Amino acid sequence: MSILTQYREKLHLKNVEKDIHNQKKSTGTFTGLKTVGILLDGTDINIQQKALAYAKQIGKKAGTVDLLSYVNVKELKEELPFESFCKKDLDWLWRPKANVATKFKQKKFDLLINLCQTDCFPLEYLAVSLNANYKIGALTDYPNNYNLMLESKTLDKYLEQVSFFINKFSNT
Repeated sequence: MSILTQYREKLHLKNVEKDIHNQKKSTGTFTGLKTVGILLDGTDINIQQKALAYAKQIGKKAGTVDLLSYVNVKELKEELPFESFCKKDLDWLWRPKANVATKFKQKKFDLLINLCQTDCFPLEYLAVSLNANYKIGALTDYPNNYNLMLESKTLDKYLEQVSFFINKFSNT
């Protein structure tokens, strides 16, 4: 990794830490779950399909489910079935500057789920900076990013775990 990339990462993480300190941490249950936000890496069509199916499933428990994806390409060539942004929509520190990301960031969610299983700076930044009562994400080196962090080898297992905890917290 080049020195410039390392410098960019440090600046990015510093911005994320700043946003973490500005967020209110929430605990509690998912009773009255009305709005759910889902972040995903839309580069893979299989992940897109699983995310849409999961959004439909969780939509039965919640009133509104909004999806936003980051597609790891220079420019989007085709329209996706949900709001998306790409590399050209990022600033130098990998922060999304697209209108779809800005609109998504202005929403208030009862629950935010980041489906990305790998390091993805744009989605991590959004997950931290979004206004959500409760945040679920994959296990990272930064434990303050989410209220609940889950580790699994596949997206299917991850979604099973998320559903398990939503059901457990809903019944409390």
